[in-house]
This record gives sequence, C-alpha cells and structure tokens, in this order.
Amino acid sequence: MNTKRKGSLAVGEAIAHFISKGITVLVPISDSDKYDLAVDQKGIVKRIQCKYSNDRERSGAFIVDLRTFGGYREKTYHTKYLKGDFDYLFIYCSNGDKYLIPSEKVLGKSQLAVGIKSWNEFKC
Repeated sequence: MNTKRKGSLAVGEAIAHFISKGITVLVPISDSDKYDLAVDQKGIVKRIQCKYSNDRERSGAFIVDLRTFGGYREKTYHTKYLKGDFDYLFIYCSNGDKYLIPSEKVLGKSQLAVGIKSWNEFKC
C-alpha cells in the first residue's frame, strides 16, 4: 500500500469510529490543511489528524511518523506539527488498534511508538 492509501485507510477508520459513537463527522473538501477531518459533538468542533502504521519495533510497538512531507522534484522538506494544526491525533494500526491522542501530547515530536503502556490510556 502506498502512503496515500494508508492515509485513506486511517481516515476511513476514524470516520467509522466517530460515527459508531453518534458523533457527526465533517470532511474538508481540500487536502491542504494539517488535519484530515473534523468532528462536531454537541456544537463543539474538533479537528482530527489521522495516521496509519504498520511499522513495528522489536518490542511490538507501532511507529507513527509525526512529520509532514512536501516539496517538489529538486527539493523536499519535512516539518513537525505545531500548536493549532489539529486538536486530536487518531492512529489506526495494522493490527486494528486505534488511539485518540490530544495534540498537546504529540506536538514537537518526530515520531511516536504506540502499543506500549505509556499510550494505553488513549486507546479507543
């Protein structure tokens, strides 16, 4: 699977997760924001960034890259997420595990390893 398909899979799983909980899902028309969808729960809108992971460490933890990549043929770049880019990070792992993590827990990080005890409180 290429990275676009992995991202689409994560977005689809996030949509299913929120809808199954009775939460309204809003999908942006463009692909130019730092978030993939928004949810509206009782009039409060939160922006959700979605990630998929099938990369595992020896410990069994899933590695999630928290950088955005861009550029063009001669020059590529990556940036870390900043405060205000999104409100929650939704992670879908290839084993079916899902996580919903507040943005302030991941800002400034290049990657994250989920599936270990320190992130279990955010498992869906």
